[in-house]
Amino acid sequence: MVKFDRDSLIQKITAGEGVVDPTERRDRDLGNVGLFQIRGANERMMDASTQPVPRRLWKDTSLIFENEMTLLFASTGLGKTVLSVQMANDMAVTDKVLYLDLELSDVQFRKRYSDNFTNDFRFNQNLYIVNFQRRFSMPEGMDYDTYFLNSLKALLDETGAKIVFVDNMTRLISADTDKAQNAKPLMDKLNGMKFDYGLTMILIEHSRKTDNLRPISINDLQGSKMKVNFADAVFTIGQSSKDKNLRYVKQLKVRSSEVDFDSENVALYELAQKNSFLQFDFVGYGNEREHLKEITEKDMLDLERSIIEMKATHPNVSFGEIAKSLGTNKMKVKRTLDRLGETVTPVTPVTPVTPVTPVTPVTMDEPKNDLYND
Repeated sequence: MVKFDRDSLIQKITAGEGVVDPTERRDRDLGNVGLFQIRGANERMMDASTQPVPRRLWKDTSLIFENEMTLLFASTGLGKTVLSVQMANDMAVTDKVLYLDLELSDVQFRKRYSDNFTNDFRFNQNLYIVNFQRRFSMPEGMDYDTYFLNSLKALLDETGAKIVFVDNMTRLISADTDKAQNAKPLMDKLNGMKFDYGLTMILIEHSRKTDNLRPISINDLQGSKMKVNFADAVFTIGQSSKDKNLRYVKQLKVRSSEVDFDSENVALYELAQKNSFLQFDFVGYGNEREHLKEITEKDMLDLERSIIEMKATHPNVSFGEIAKSLGTNKMKVKRTLDRLGETVTPVTPVTPVTPVTPVTPVTMDEPKNDLYND
């Protein structure tokens, strides 16, 4: 086996010299240098050839690939959990699946998967539902985040599951994942678990408040975009303006194949309960713009009025904060306020008037007339 001088290698890297001949065999003992592992490109190809080709895990679509971290986000009430449980149960036909349900109570879960609390649906035996214990005590000297991750590792060891759904990320860790400095350590740890255990991870997140007037983008993900950088794939759920039960699925990031469902070819589903199972029932394909709400003059006036009112009530609020709160963009906020001049007159708080307590008149005794007493 060929040995190498690590110090010399570092000097060559610093000098920009080539280190590895891509045509050389993989028996060169290059090892690791600091943060990095170094190989020739052909060696990397050979290493990859010994690994299994990732499977498509749901209905032969490119939504979820084996051994990848996938992020699903959508607004509240659109069916993130419904679709995720459906996917998990389908995958449990052939694989052991852990579903961390940190949202629903037992009764809420049963209502979704029964006929009004009768004729309960029978799930696949390989699907394991995980909830928080109602009462638990953490080991002395261990913080919550570490205890959570250690508990998850113990579940993986106990069940042998290789597919993990986390519903949802907001409840996962005690820190605020909206900030990059909090999101990165969390995603680093989950990514490490993915590699250590050979996991497929599906992380479920909320989206920002949207108005269904424009196509969904990665910018609509609630919180730090750092989470997107770690994810291998990202897809979202939108609501069609044509029917309250019609949903569409759109992919925003894919690494392992071409995109199946882009804005010109979203997958359409009807939210329906069949055989005691609440599910996304596939109905076809469509263009995302066909399912967006048409912008009316009233919509525009209502939005502009809300922008003006928010700026007047909170003079120091930024354009970005107004846009985030109202589900629009900073340019729209800026243009609306620019038309009104440099500033909007702040609303002066009205000092409440202290009500005057009415004075009860004093009743005076009338002088007695002795003539009437005779």
